[in-house]
Amino acid sequence: MAMNLNCETARELLELQPYGELTFDQEEAVDLHVQICPACAAEKRQIESMHAVLDRQSIEPSYELLAQCRQNLRRSVAVIAGDDRPVWRRWIDSFTLSNFAKPVFAMGLLAAGFFGARLMPPAEPVAAPVARNVRFIEPGTNGAVRIGYDEVRQRSTEGRIDDRGIQDLLLAAAANPDDPGLRVDSVEVLKSRVELEDVRGALIRALEADTNEGVRLKALEALKPYLGERDVRAALTRSLVADQSPVIRTQAIDLLVSSRPAQQELTGVLQDLMRREQNAYIRQKSQTALRAMKASLETF
Repeated sequence: MAMNLNCETARELLELQPYGELTFDQEEAVDLHVQICPACAAEKRQIESMHAVLDRQSIEPSYELLAQCRQNLRRSVAVIAGDDRPVWRRWIDSFTLSNFAKPVFAMGLLAAGFFGARLMPPAEPVAAPVARNVRFIEPGTNGAVRIGYDEVRQRSTEGRIDDRGIQDLLLAAAANPDDPGLRVDSVEVLKSRVELEDVRGALIRALEADTNEGVRLKALEALKPYLGERDVRAALTRSLVADQSPVIRTQAIDLLVSSRPAQQELTGVLQDLMRREQNAYIRQKSQTALRAMKASLETF
């Protein structure tokens, strides 16, 4: 049997109804009451209109704002724990506003909080874990770069490539397994900082392990000025032997031959290629390189 409600109780329940806080009996009693009470029916339409406005806003509060709101709520509950009125009613009644203005004021506070959360700058620098969802990279002028990445929604940050946070995002994007275009963009930006050991390491990994030939070519191009580094020469030698792309292997030969330190390490590799290589062009390049180094075409 449905409960009989007076207008005051009905309006209290109407404010909770959009949040799914009513029992089945309360829902039924409210629906019956608004059918016979024009004033409460108007109140219900006003509440529904307010929530419709809020539902159209695609604004997500920050984690910091949500945490602060929860903390403030716990403090408020502790302060007014001795009051018999519902918590939400005590909060609204604490404002000296007319009954008509209370929902509007509450909506204003909620909207202000959401907009404030959206417009406030982040309290802390960009953390590396979110870099797993980097979506785009746009090189700018004067060494700046813009990076889009996901948290709860897609966000972006800007800074110089010298910034540690920006570097972390770029390095993570270079290892993103799902987006070769993103990896190409990242390598393109990172090539201006190959002197940094972690950047060079990321480019070497891209050269040797990336599944996309375009990314490997970009990494090889970025490493060209650092043939004097042993780790770069070793990576090029491994690519020469193992890469599936004749284009990359050919470029690796040319680069290694052009480097005097590499020539001393290259002879045996090229002689081995002359024996077992199936690609005629690679064999020809190896032969030409050995002759240019005045080395024997065969191993002894």
